[in-house]
Amino acid sequence: MKPTKLKRHNLYPKLTDMLRNPFIRLRLALLVGALLGAFGTAGYMGIEHYGFLDAVYMTVITLGSVGFGTVAPLTAAGEIFTILLIVFGLGTAAWVFSTVIEVFVSEQSLTILTQRRMKRVVDSLKNHYIICGYGRIGQEISAGYLQNNVAHVVMEQDPGRIEMLRERSVPYIEGDAADDDTLKLAGIDRAVALIAFTPTDAVNTFIVLSARGLRPDLYIVARADSSSNEAKLYRAGASKVVSPHILGGRWMGITAVNPAVTDFITAMTDADHAEFTLREFIVLSESEFANKTFAEGRLRDRTGALVVAVRRGAKAGHFLPNPPDDMILNPGDALIAIGSPDQLKKLGTLIGLG
Repeated sequence: MKPTKLKRHNLYPKLTDMLRNPFIRLRLALLVGALLGAFGTAGYMGIEHYGFLDAVYMTVITLGSVGFGTVAPLTAAGEIFTILLIVFGLGTAAWVFSTVIEVFVSEQSLTILTQRRMKRVVDSLKNHYIICGYGRIGQEISAGYLQNNVAHVVMEQDPGRIEMLRERSVPYIEGDAADDDTLKLAGIDRAVALIAFTPTDAVNTFIVLSARGLRPDLYIVARADSSSNEAKLYRAGASKVVSPHILGGRWMGITAVNPAVTDFITAMTDADHAEFTLREFIVLSESEFANKTFAEGRLRDRTGALVVAVRRGAKAGHFLPNPPDDMILNPGDALIAIGSPDQLKKLGTLIGLG
């Protein structure tokens, strides 16, 4: 019998959590009000032998304390029934009224409505990017995606940052990014890639492990605050590990020696740059350029975009800069091209998936 008692006790926290939701309380209040109305109608029909419409009329004016006259003089039993109906009806009416007011004005209700609206937005996303963490780096990533209309969703737990996401109308999921259920809410089964950029390597490792377990084919970029943890993140399943401190140090060193080079690369990777930019394209097996040479494809002549490098096997292998005309384009090759947005759009249309 003890296990049964434990199961019953376990229901209480669940019921308590449900009743904290003002919309559930409103449904319960309306249900009780409807039952009370049905009870009153049935009572007048049974005690006073009123017709259905007259019984409904009596129930409404009684519960509403309107004070209109009765359909017919009440019997003693009818008067007692009416008194009980008024006593219970006033309490129920007050409960329903206060619950309705709470639903429309309480902060909890507004939060629930916002969460529901955000869930609909996230559920509609496809081929999107999941950003884990809305710190300084996460904010920059999201801002760049917003400028370029890149579909994405942010996973965050901090209340202050969640408020920022709401103000900026950024799709978000509130919860632990390392939790499987939260990742599923973010649409990991429909996502293109996941970016784990929380400040803690241990948290990023757990996020990568969870994401890799749910999507073995997902491209995952993870942050490593310490270079000693890069290998661990790769073992956990990260496709690419980035260390902001190492990259920042190298970039500053290159800038001091070759400032024009860094200015040029920065301009090409600037989200606001409208003249020219860099972009990656994958050669599809069904592309007309698959298994053809650069000379046969005439990509530069047909699009104006310049392919500056090729990487065999897309996300594996070494870069081959300045590819020669006799180089054959294999399915799965990644082409790094530079050009204007229109030129790159033409190239993407011709070559395949961008």
